[in-house]
Amino acid sequence: MGEIEIYKCPQIFNASQCFKIAKDLEEKNKKDAILLDKNFSKENNIAYKTNLLTYFYLMANGAIQISYVCDESVKLQKLGWFIWLQNYKISTSFPYKDEDELYTYWFDKYFDDYFINQDITIPYYSEATDNYKNNNLYACVCCLFPLIEYMVKKILKFDGNTIFHIKKELTNSKLSNVDGYKKYFDEFEDNLKKFLTTNIYKTSTEQDPEPNFICRNRILHGIFTREISKTDCLKLFCIIRSLDSFNSWLNIINSIKNLSEELVKLQNN
Repeated sequence: MGEIEIYKCPQIFNASQCFKIAKDLEEKNKKDAILLDKNFSKENNIAYKTNLLTYFYLMANGAIQISYVCDESVKLQKLGWFIWLQNYKISTSFPYKDEDELYTYWFDKYFDDYFINQDITIPYYSEATDNYKNNNLYACVCCLFPLIEYMVKKILKFDGNTIFHIKKELTNSKLSNVDGYKKYFDEFEDNLKKFLTTNIYKTSTEQDPEPNFICRNRILHGIFTREISKTDCLKLFCIIRSLDSFNSWLNIINSIKNLSEELVKLQNN
């Protein structure tokens, strides 16, 4: 039975290369896991975990390269469009009057591409997508509210003080050019907290005017007075997908930390 070879990563120039090489390495790691199971040795174990660590570094570096903060993304977040990791440069001949109309058109047209994905494992998420596709928008919103709370609590397990402990882990990692990524997390966290507090979780009574963005309190207490729109639902979907994406990167950084510590112990024994 052969030995596991340590993967030699080629020179990388852009994020797409990071993800392509990571995908190839992921396939190699699957085969090597079978080999390790059949022919376990310290050397094979070190090589296998070294390759796993390289895979997670590739994924994290790819994410860092495509993430950035600009005035446009902050502007969209204030409108409720929390689009994950990078800004979408939308090119369309669709005549739109404002960003809400443009992004509603875009995410509705490509709903399956953005919001239906086999990698999404959020409980009951499929009920929300089914309701949206069947135009049951009230039921869709009622599914999406608890999913946002679920994702926030899931992310909070990493750190009780801040939503995204990734900012701390990135500082201590060997990854390069992380300042922009940490800034992205800082701004995203601040803007999301403010948006959730002042819109979704705002306390509202029957006498208050109907807010522009849907308010959980008004819907759950039966005092919502306007039609729920696709825009309302799609903005909530964007929030959930952003949180799910960030949760994935938190797990990647956590894996880098744990594997690095494990390899040091293996190599010293």
